[in-house]
Amino acid sequence: MKILLVYYTGTYHTRFLTDRLEKALLARRHTVERVEIRRGTAAIDVRGYDLIGFGYPIYGFNSPLPFNRYIAQLNVAAGQKFFIYKNSGETFGMNNASSRILLRRMRKRKAAFAGEYHFVMPYNIHFPFARDFVREILDKDAKLMEIMLKNLEDGTAHKISSNIAYNIASAAVSIQKIGGAVNSFFYRIDKDKCTKCGLCVKNCPEDNIRLEKGKIKFGHRCDMCMRCSFYCPNDAIRIGFLEGWKVNGGYALDELSREGPPEKPYITKDSRGFYKCFVRYFAAIDEEYARLMRQ
Repeated sequence: MKILLVYYTGTYHTRFLTDRLEKALLARRHTVERVEIRRGTAAIDVRGYDLIGFGYPIYGFNSPLPFNRYIAQLNVAAGQKFFIYKNSGETFGMNNASSRILLRRMRKRKAAFAGEYHFVMPYNIHFPFARDFVREILDKDAKLMEIMLKNLEDGTAHKISSNIAYNIASAAVSIQKIGGAVNSFFYRIDKDKCTKCGLCVKNCPEDNIRLEKGKIKFGHRCDMCMRCSFYCPNDAIRIGFLEGWKVNGGYALDELSREGPPEKPYITKDSRGFYKCFVRYFAAIDEEYARLMRQ
């Protein structure tokens, strides 16, 4: 198949998944092209592709605004097949509704749904995930990737079910999309830590940060992807109202992937609190993967 991967990434977790997906598709002798969305990315001509994959990180139970804007420009043809690979740091039910805007647009274009898959990636906001937890997550993601690829090749359209309650709640929370514009008025730079390395300026997907007269300046079209604060090498960026939830530093995902899963499961049937949501999710992936391996 000739496959196009269209994705938005904040702290590069969706890019990580896309890298893995592209490598696996190429190994299966498919042709793959990809588009990473950032401000100013031209709408690609999607004609001639047998399958389109849409990837995005879930922000507050919704798809990111830059992603939605870009997808609205694409002229997907009637009958053209598409699938979704999304990711978040938890498996709460409201995340099931995050693709509602994308799905609605594809229905209007009469595109052919080929499946939707929810991957877990570690938090870049709220709190950092433990190393062994990330290793377990990456193991489950690898298994889910194999399940997704098998389904796509077999024509099995896996569906993530939402409901009216999730849709309404997700739509209500989507007001947070204006939060970046508001919160950006309160972004600050710690002058004692900032070395003017320019990493935040260079990497902002919305071109919202600039170096002006020797000072870092923030605009007001922030999507709160957290890339600037997450990867600041000196932890010099203060993110307004979200400062208390800030996570600084990447997870070395390639390295942890090579290490494989932890010796002892991080998530067990006795996991409680925040971690309880992963119990059934991980078990379902293991069960489906085991079934796939028996075939």
